[in-house]
Amino acid sequence: MSKIPIKVKKGKAVEKVAEELKVDLRNELVKEQKQPSRKWLFLGILVLIIVILFISWLFFSQEKLPFTDLVPEEAVIFSLINQPEFYPQISSFNQSTINKLNDYFNQAQLNFQEDIQPLFKKQIAFILLPANNETALPFVLLLEKNSSKAQISHILTKIETKLKQDYNFSWQAYRQIEITVLKPIFSSPAVYAYSQLDSYFIISNSQESLGKVIDFIIDK
Repeated sequence: MSKIPIKVKKGKAVEKVAEELKVDLRNELVKEQKQPSRKWLFLGILVLIIVILFISWLFFSQEKLPFTDLVPEEAVIFSLINQPEFYPQISSFNQSTINKLNDYFNQAQLNFQEDIQPLFKKQIAFILLPANNETALPFVLLLEKNSSKAQISHILTKIETKLKQDYNFSWQAYRQIEITVLKPIFSSPAVYAYSQLDSYFIISNSQESLGKVIDFIIDK
């Protein structure tokens, strides 16, 4: 059998098709390499964000605000006061009351910043409770002691001697805890009371409200 030679004529059309069919395997390899790297980068960032959020949640969930376990459930307002910052600010708004308090301290030969403030820790709890038969706005100030009961009682004795010029004093017992009650002699029928219990000093304008906080401290 004789061989029939076949000739392929190379033309521009054939060259164009051949050029179009060319595949640059290097570009495809680079693309395949880039896609996984971006994927792992995204996953790495996502995992990092989750870890940061978890650590933040763990830190803040374990950080407990002081006094929170001593606030009655029916409290209207509960807030913390930084006493070193608060007293200078309030002095400019209620000058007459501050002057009167300073007058009592001066008569007792006491300095508020040097003799009174160091007795307690910086943060004070302010608790506003629903209205009761004693007052429309019963509040409680809860201070954590920084000194012994004997030291605080010694300072109180000095102040009480001067307060008796304007207040009638009486003493009551609630759950075997002594409560000191002050009633103004000449002015409004407002009543103030305070007591010491464990590491706390409690002040209120309502005996009922003071009793509720005493309950929480004893029963906690």
